[in-house]
Order: sequence, then structure tokens, then C-alpha cells
Amino acid sequence: MCATKEGPYYEALPTNLKPIHYDLSIYDINLTNDTFEGDVSIELEVIEPTNELYLNYRDITVKKKNIEIKNDKETIEIESIEEHKSKEYFVVKFNKQVTQGKLYVNIKYDAVVQTNMAGFYRSSYDDNGVEKVMVSTQFEATDARRAFPCLDEPLLKSTFKVKITGDLNWTIISNTPVESTTTTTEGQQVVEFEKTPVMSTYLLAWACGEFEYIESFTSEKYNGKPLPIRIYTTRGGYIEDAKLASEITPKIVDYFSKIFEIQYPLPKLDLIAVHSFSHNAMENWGLITYRSTALLYNPTKSDPSYKQKVAYVVAHELAHQWFGNLVTMKWWDELWLNEGFATWVGYAAVDYLYPEWDIFSEFVSTSLEQALELDGLRNSHPIEVPVVDALDIDQVFDAISYLKGASTILMISKYLGEKVFLKGVALYLQKNKYGNATSHDLWSSIGEVSGKPIDKLMETWIKKVGFPIVNVENNDQGLVFSQSRFLNGGDVTSEENEAVWWIPLNTLSGNSIGIDSFEEKNHVVEGFQLGDKQFKINKDTSGVYRVNYSDTILENNVIAHFENFSTRDKVGIIADFAATACSGNNSTVKFLKFVNQITPKLGNDYVVWLELGKTLSNFATVFANDESRLQIIKYLQNIYSSKAIEIIQDINKSGIDDSNFLQVKFRAEILTRAGKLNIPEVYNYALDLFSNQEKIHPSLVLFVYSTLASSPDFTQDQFDTIMKQVTNPTNLDSREIALTALGSTTKSEFVDKLLNSLINPEIIPPMDSHYLGKPLSINTSTKYKFLEFFLNHYDSKFYKIMSTNMVVLDRFVKITLRNYQTEQEFKQIEQFFANRNIHGFERALKQALDNIKINSHWFERDHKDVEAYLSSK
Repeated sequence: MCATKEGPYYEALPTNLKPIHYDLSIYDINLTNDTFEGDVSIELEVIEPTNELYLNYRDITVKKKNIEIKNDKETIEIESIEEHKSKEYFVVKFNKQVTQGKLYVNIKYDAVVQTNMAGFYRSSYDDNGVEKVMVSTQFEATDARRAFPCLDEPLLKSTFKVKITGDLNWTIISNTPVESTTTTTEGQQVVEFEKTPVMSTYLLAWACGEFEYIESFTSEKYNGKPLPIRIYTTRGGYIEDAKLASEITPKIVDYFSKIFEIQYPLPKLDLIAVHSFSHNAMENWGLITYRSTALLYNPTKSDPSYKQKVAYVVAHELAHQWFGNLVTMKWWDELWLNEGFATWVGYAAVDYLYPEWDIFSEFVSTSLEQALELDGLRNSHPIEVPVVDALDIDQVFDAISYLKGASTILMISKYLGEKVFLKGVALYLQKNKYGNATSHDLWSSIGEVSGKPIDKLMETWIKKVGFPIVNVENNDQGLVFSQSRFLNGGDVTSEENEAVWWIPLNTLSGNSIGIDSFEEKNHVVEGFQLGDKQFKINKDTSGVYRVNYSDTILENNVIAHFENFSTRDKVGIIADFAATACSGNNSTVKFLKFVNQITPKLGNDYVVWLELGKTLSNFATVFANDESRLQIIKYLQNIYSSKAIEIIQDINKSGIDDSNFLQVKFRAEILTRAGKLNIPEVYNYALDLFSNQEKIHPSLVLFVYSTLASSPDFTQDQFDTIMKQVTNPTNLDSREIALTALGSTTKSEFVDKLLNSLINPEIIPPMDSHYLGKPLSINTSTKYKFLEFFLNHYDSKFYKIMSTNMVVLDRFVKITLRNYQTEQEFKQIEQFFANRNIHGFERALKQALDNIKINSHWFERDHKDVEAYLSSK
């Protein structure tokens, strides 16, 4: 493998041979033994003389007698096969050197139908009491090699022709339309598909099962006719839930075809719900696969937040059909080129479809702030990050690649103007279609259109870890800006503080300050005085940085005008104040006083309350120990009680208007937060709704369940009722909601049952374990028991169950262990993993330990002042 001074730094296949085309046949699919057989023929071009062929494989059996190699003149004798299973490749050695022309390789092999949501794998599901199975693929990042021997790297693009032999009662689909279907003498069908465009191996896909579909068409014509779009589900009552996706997908395809100035290039587009799925979705070209809750939505039964989820995830994956599939990054170190752009433009598509949702305000709270939170850790990583091997790849599918990547794109698009930015994107796609590209290629195209040195402006944002905090003060000199790297713990060293960012100021002020950006450590706008006018930099919070105002500016120019700021500005102000309290740039007591000041001014703005709720939850996680827990609950009661009671009265009087989406989400947010705070009126309302479950509005199910679960009066019958939604869910989102709610329980007899269910895949599928793990690790009544249970059962259960798909274990570690806050817990977790194999989730573990240390320092620094302040209130 190439990882030398001459070759790339990462473990790559040699470049002597380049794949041109694959003919792939999959047959003898045995779902009793979970095996299948395959036959792959690969056409390769000889780039440099060689007597070896390197191919990736995993869980595949290949024998020398089943390999045949020819060139244009003769059959080439094979000397040996050299297997490197730990590195997932084998080498076929020839008896002579090939120097030019084509090489044709045919391999018959045996393989495994996986059960871990990777490669070619099975999903079991219930169809009216009968257990059935569907099979489908998940090849990103490096799992095509589980299904067939291949050159499994994004740069090694080729065309594919797929043939699947399977049961006659199956529907069999792949990336391209069916070319022919025949029946064998054994009573099976053989389905051959049309040739694919040139693409990477990770985008190949197929699915087999008892499917049905709903079909719609684009308004625009593609190759002379509307594009057919099908949403597939298994039979058994799911197809009605596919209507939302069927309505919005054609509109998004038309929207992207317009803004990218390239029509969707394939002759069809299928989206399919897969019962077992580790992520939300996968953008396979022409056959996009989804977790059920990311594609299907029932307007009378589903929580309305899932409507937004479906709209966004559908849009995100459709964006990849151009950005990722048509043009692909050269190597996984630039994954952000796929994911960051698809995230930003996915939000843009949702905003196009549903402008009333104000989706970019929510982006600021849920995406930008999540990116800043992760990137404020010492063990974060640059957007463009070195990736050496397969297990490194999975770890960069994180908030940096997706959300910081998307946030930097939002920042530069705001600076240039969205139309100019998208013109540059269209040029990039046109220049690089059906090929591979780099960040430099993207910035060059945008720079060509905009006339700005985008490569230079964005270099630090993409290549350096972290982001800046901008300090702002107004003194005798004028308006003074300074920048330095921001760490959540505030303990940045001089070595960590060398980067200098280009910072677009995007100022909101009564008067122009005369500059739109700066790229020095310090900048002074001489003579400029703010007075008492409204002032904020980073207007609409579209820049990837934090702001720390002097006390004078904060009081006179920010808080005094708080009501007049946009939703996005309010979110940014709250988030920055909370983050600087944690880092020590401000005090926690100042933040709590600030919250008291602004709460009466928040009105019913959903996203502002969402951000406030997150920051207060983080505060409570760190400071709510045995001594202060009741004081913190009282503080939070003062924030939420009157608003929650007002909402209950409004609902009792006027009901819930489903057409007012933001109001529905606002009410659910407030009631769910208030439900865990022992407010009698709120608890009684939840109890009343629980007694008549048929009448619970879908938006209030989480509120009702979590309110009862967190109560000291939580009963066995109530527990059993909610737990039944885990084991036998009545709706698409029921299990996810029930697990999230049950994690709020305070009663030890239920905690033991829940903990044991985490290590029983028959009760909680591994793909859903994080929905319970996260709240158990936050809940002050369960977090210590959860940690003890996790560590005690890690080797025998958690690692064994979750490491078969490292994405699942990485995610579980990432979102649970970060919620602890003492030095003792830091040492306990660090020492536990010191002698264990953590390859595949080492970055998540280091980030969790970072968080614990930050939480510990924050608590030690401020807890006495916080307790004194809360006592005085």
C-alpha cells in the first residue's frame, strides 16, 4: 500500500492500474446462513508496468483457482495471492509484467450477508406479526469491499453494471433502471441494470425485498421528459407515510438542477426506507437509502419535528447527487466538500420549500452552535483533516465536517451574496463533473466568479483547528477589535494561539464603522464611538466565531436593545454569553443575571427559547450536584413556569393549530423543559393527557412521557406503557421518543431495567441505543449508575455489540461520556480506556475527556458564586 514519501501520506492502493468498468453479479443469496456468492469482472487500464494487482476486500473468501486475468492478447498466469486481512486488501501476483493496454480480471468469490448495517446486509422487520427480511447496501466509507473485491477509493471512479439473482417475490432495485428481467429454471429472477455513470465504489447500491412504491414526477423535463421519482417501502402499511417525501423530492430536484445549472444526470431516482440503518441516510447515486424516521412521516401520528427532519434529510441527500456524486473529493480528508456543502444547501432547499419555518435561524442554534461547541475543544480537528485508514475515515463524519463545514459556507456566501456564491459553485461543478476535486478547486471557481481571493480568505478556516473569539471594546482610541483562538475551557496556550483568521464583521450598527472584515490580531477603528445605539457584530450570527463585548457595550448597546434584534442575533448573543461564562471570559453569575433580564423579552420565539434551553441544560448538567440541585430547579422554574402554564391554558382554550409550525414546536419545547421541573400544573396536565393517549397531539408525546418518567410518582403501569413503544412501536418515531423520555426517570427500579435493555439488542436495536444513553448520562438521578454500568459491561457487552459497526460505538461514546464533570470521573474514564483498543473512536473519547475537564474547571471556578447567587434569589 502507498504511504511513502513518493506516494500519498495515507494508505492508498498503488496507482499502476486504474479501474475503468465493473460487471458485478450477485447470486445464491441465502438468508438462512447469511451468505451469498458473487462474480466480478473488472476492466483496468495499465498506467505503469506492474506484475501485481491490489484489491480491497473484507469478509470475502477468494481462492487462486477462481481468479482469471487476461490482457488484450493472452491469459496471464497467476503465481500467488498474498492476503492482508487486517489492512483489508489482497495482492494477486502475475508471472509476467504487464506494461500497457487493458487488463481484464474475473473473480468468483464467497461473501457474507452482514447483520451490522454495513456492506450488503439484512434488516428484519415485523409485517402483521410475521418476521420478514429485506437486504440492502451501505458502502460509505469503505464497505463496498464487503460485497465485492474492488479498488475501494473515491478517486478510483469507474462505471458499473450490476446483475442480481433473487427470489421471484422480491422487488430488486439499484442505481440505474432495470435493463432486463429473466427467470431461471430454479424459479428465481435475474435482474440486470443499465450501466451507471462514472462514479466511486462507495456510491454503488442495490436493495431486494417485498417492496411497494409511490411515484411522482418533476415539473421540469430531463432528457425530454419529467423525471420519475419513486419512494419505496416494505409492504405492510408504510406507503401512506411516503407521501411527504413523494411531494417534496421532485421540487427539490428541480430547485437543485436550477441553482447548480446542471440537470440531474440519471434517468430515474429512487428513495427507499431501510429498517436497520446506522445513520440517517446514504446518498447512493439514483438509489438513496434512509432510516425510516428520516424518510417517512405520518401527519396525524408523527411528531411535527420529524416533518422538518424528513424535509432536511431528503434535501441533504439530493444535494449529494451533484455535490459528492457528480463531483467527488479525491480522498476522505476533504469529506467536508461533500458533507459541509450538502448540509448548507440542504437547509437552503428547506428554506425554499417552507420559508415560514425560518430554518436558518434554527441552523444557527442547532448546527453552527454545535460546531462551535465541538471546535472549542482542544481535541477538535481542522475541517480538512488527515485520514490514514478506514477507521480514521468514520471518525470524521462529525460536526466539524458537516456543521462547521456548512457554517463556513454560510459565512462566505453571506459575505459574497448567495447568487454570486452559487454561480461559483455551478462553475466548480461544471469544471469537475464526473471527476474528483479539492477545496482549492471550489475556492478557485468561486474566486473566479466573485473576483475575491477566496482561497486566501478561507485557508485558515479550512486548514487550522479551532476558531476565533473577537473581543470588542469602545475606549478613547475608538472601536477596538482583537482576535484569539477560543477554547471552551479558556486555557489556550501561546502555541495554540498562533493562527490568525480573516473575520467578516457583518456589523449591525446605527452608523457604518468603515470596515467589513479584518485579518490581524488587533484592529482599531479610530475615533468611532457607539454611544447608546444598538450594536452587534456578526449580524444574523452567520460568522463562525464567538464575540465577547466589554461590559459597557454589552449593557448599553446589546442587552438594552435585545428585543429589537433578529432571532438569529438573539440566538448568537445567548450562545456567546453562555460559552464565555464557561471559558471564564465572563462569569456564570453574570450569565444567570442576563437570562433573568432577557426572559421577559423573549415572547414566543421558538428558536430563541430552544437556544436558551440548551444553554441552561448545559449549565444544570455541570452545576446541579447534591447541594445545588434544588436551587437550580427553582431557578429554572422561575424561567419556565408562567410560560408553560400560559401555553396549557391556550391549548385548553383554542387547541393546537397544526398549520402554525413554529408555534407547535415552541409549545412542545417549553412544556418538555417545564415537565421535568416539578411544576404541579404542568405535571397534572401531562397526567391528564396520558390517561387518554388517543388524544395526545403528536407534538406533545415526548412532553407527556418525559414528564411522567421524571416524576417521583412514576408508576409501573406508566413505565410499561411507555416501554411498550420501545418493544412494539405503534408509529415510526415511537421508539426514539419513548427511549428519550425514559432516560429522564428518577426511580432506581426502572433504571436497572433500562440499563440492561441497552445491552439487549432484542429490546433496543444498537442503532437506537444513543436515544436512551444520552439522557441517562445527563440525568442527575441516573448518570453515575449509567457510567458504572457502561464501564462494568463494556468489554463483555457494549464493545461486543457496537464495535461491529464502529459508527454506533463512536456515537455512543461521544454523546454520553462528555456529560460528566469531576476530576475523579475524568481519571476513572481515562484509566479505564488506557489499556484498551480505542481505534475507531479515539477522537470521540479524547473529546469526551476534554469536555469533562472543562466541566470540572468551570464548576470549581464558579460553583461558590453560583450557589451564593441562587441562595440570594
